Amino acid sequence: MGLIDRLSGRSKGAKPIPVTKDNFNDLLSSSKYVIVDFWGKNCPPCDAMHPIVGKLTREYEGEILFLKVNVSHQPEIAERYRVKSVPAFLLFENGRLRDRRVGTMQYDVFKRWIEKFTRSD
Repeated sequence: MGLIDRLSGRSKGAKPIPVTKDNFNDLLSSSKYVIVDFWGKNCPPCDAMHPIVGKLTREYEGEILFLKVNVSHQPEIAERYRVKSVPAFLLFENGRLRDRRVGTMQYDVFKRWIEKFTRSD
């Protein structure tokens, strides 16, 4: 079982992977598309996004890797990408930042945002 499988609990179904500054770069480069969910404890908007992110993680399993960064525990990563407010979502393609969204999104809005970058015309 590889790092991603162990961290995501794939044997129990796909879930976003919690990351640290030690494994972030490896995980970021391990998939063509990566979405990073920056969140914080005691953040009601972050809590509201949790089930949406979980559903999208399962839907895009094998296509997009979803990572979670707790900004209180991993401030270096948040600072590196200038995340000032949570929830914040950064979309990477081949390890390069393509876009970011800050705040809550409805499921269909989040999905359209993802597909804007991941689906060919």
